[in-house]
Amino acid sequence: MVTLKDEISSQENMEQWMSQLGHPENPISNKGVLVRLQPQFVSCDFEKRENCIAFEALPWEQNPGGTLHGGIIITCFDVAFGLTCHYYAKQHQITTVNLTTTFLKPVFLGDVVEYRVRITHLGRTLVSMMAEGHVNRKGKDVLIGTATATFMK
Repeated sequence: MVTLKDEISSQENMEQWMSQLGHPENPISNKGVLVRLQPQFVSCDFEKRENCIAFEALPWEQNPGGTLHGGIIITCFDVAFGLTCHYYAKQHQITTVNLTTTFLKPVFLGDVVEYRVRITHLGRTLVSMMAEGHVNRKGKDVLIGTATATFMK
């Protein structure tokens, strides 16, 4: 397991750390809501402070209308923000201070939503980020929502 305390930050280290999301021994993603949401690492850019995490819309996440529940979409944004922030915060605990979401399109069962996160400010205490959620529909990249967040280290 790649740990944040022991490794030097780099593109390679970030890719290795993020790719361990589903590992049963990962203390970050082996319990709670992350186990149910099943996040999948897609890509990252260490220098640009960007990260992409994907989640498949699962049956238990549906609202009564048959689309992905808005609370799940927000939770996925929060998780993608949190994983990105956690990498750059290293061993520090983090917490969500503010999260604002705009829903643009519905997400259907089986859709795989990519949450593309970018850190806009990395301070000693606060980290500000923005993200977009995208699905591929019939070969087209569809924006399903946007979000901004502030986390505290």
